[in-house]
Amino acid sequence: MKILYLGSFNKSLTDSTEKHIKYALEQLGHQVVAVDEDRFKNFNSSEFNENRADVELLKNNDADLFLFHKGAVGDYIGLDLLVKILTYLTCPKVCWYFDKVFPDREEYIEYVSAYSNYVFLTDETFIKRHKFNNLYPLRQGIGNEDTSLGKYREEYDCDVAFMGNPYHGREGFVRDLQAKYGERFKIIDDAFNRDLYDACASAKIVVAPPYPSDEFYWSSRFYLTLGSGGFLVHPELYGLKEEGWVEGMHYAGYKSNQEFFDTIDYYLAHEKERKAIQQEGYKRCISEFTYKDRVEEMLRKVCLK
Repeated sequence: MKILYLGSFNKSLTDSTEKHIKYALEQLGHQVVAVDEDRFKNFNSSEFNENRADVELLKNNDADLFLFHKGAVGDYIGLDLLVKILTYLTCPKVCWYFDKVFPDREEYIEYVSAYSNYVFLTDETFIKRHKFNNLYPLRQGIGNEDTSLGKYREEYDCDVAFMGNPYHGREGFVRDLQAKYGERFKIIDDAFNRDLYDACASAKIVVAPPYPSDEFYWSSRFYLTLGSGGFLVHPELYGLKEEGWVEGMHYAGYKSNQEFFDTIDYYLAHEKERKAIQQEGYKRCISEFTYKDRVEEMLRKVCLK
């Protein structure tokens, strides 16, 4: 197929999910026309016209599929322009929305579902609570360009690490870790792609906060950490169990604040057990949950309908 793909491809200092998905689609033999969202910077929706030669979306209306995530809404374009684009394109439209669907994001999902053929969400909780006939669960994964284990690097060495930016309700979570573990704890917010593999090889334990997860939503942090070879302490969720993840075999789970710290302390003291879980989580993730696996799952659903 020829796939027209609107996303953020120009990220240089972060992990680019779109690049992993593009690579996976091309692995499967599809032609991908990547259009970066920043092409719409300073673009006025009233200017949308099929004769505008500088809008590459309009030059590829012979595509077999249009794929997008946020559609640049909130960054470069408004929801009204995205709707115009979806209305103009004649091929099947597929949205794969990665984030938690908080109340202020529901309008986006409502509009996108009305103008798209398929909407895939990582937030299965939202799907279970709403009656849309074209919403399907599809979670994220890890890129499979190079899944070899990382190497030890001193700058990432620590007992406990939080990977990412401690914002939006994670401040207290991080403060508690700092208070308990002091210099044994690190915030690592600049490790992406192969650097993340090295960070996971160097930090004994990587921790995931309870926010904003729930029983059927969790972030890509789960797959990124396990697939990069890290040992992960993560909230126990029913949806993880449904997906075949076994607490104590693939990752270390917790259900309360006290259990969280008890779990960290236990596995810091039991290295052999920790390493065995770390290995099993890594092997399962890279064998079943790469973006190639996820893209195949998505295309099976699209092609069957």
